[in-house]
Amino acid sequence: MIKKTTVAFGALLLFCSGCAWLYETGAENGTDLSESALYVSDFSFTNQDEETVTNEDLEGDYWVASMVFSRCPTVCNVMTPNMSSLQADLEDENLDTTLVSFTVDPDFDDPETLRSYGENYNADFAGWHFLTGYEQEDIEAIAQNTFASVVEKDPEGNDIIHSTQFYLVDPHGQVIRQYDGMDTDTEPIAEDIQAVQG
Repeated sequence: MIKKTTVAFGALLLFCSGCAWLYETGAENGTDLSESALYVSDFSFTNQDEETVTNEDLEGDYWVASMVFSRCPTVCNVMTPNMSSLQADLEDENLDTTLVSFTVDPDFDDPETLRSYGENYNADFAGWHFLTGYEQEDIEAIAQNTFASVVEKDPEGNDIIHSTQFYLVDPHGQVIRQYDGMDTDTEPIAEDIQAVQG
């Protein structure tokens, strides 16, 4: 009886620690979201070259989205290099996939700031848009309605709480998968994109 109870308790601890890990890091890398019915909201924003980019410009192709900001003191310093690594992986596989990084700090991140930020991470702007030109309320709504996530200012500091996920969007504007943007191994994302484009 004691042995069974111990095993059951151990299994419960393992399950709970697993849940805590998922909560802490977001969903497990490569999580299928196709049943969640998440679609990209209509938008018309400005990229690092002061060009207008809309959701309609991205229709017809797969693309990958993230949320970052140039003054980020923590997670963006990992996420953006990982996105740069993904861009290199996509180029190695000859996969024409656009990357889109929405700033969660639009009041500070103007196009010039975002261009400098992207250059610091060797972004190839031919296939990577850093978007701004909207209100804080706009990105909060996009985070919630499109990516089922949260953007909010940290009341205890200068940080902004936002998702650390990368999101794969299909040609119809549906968010179909999410990946842990803190994971330095980006090859599985490129492999997924190659599989769906194939």
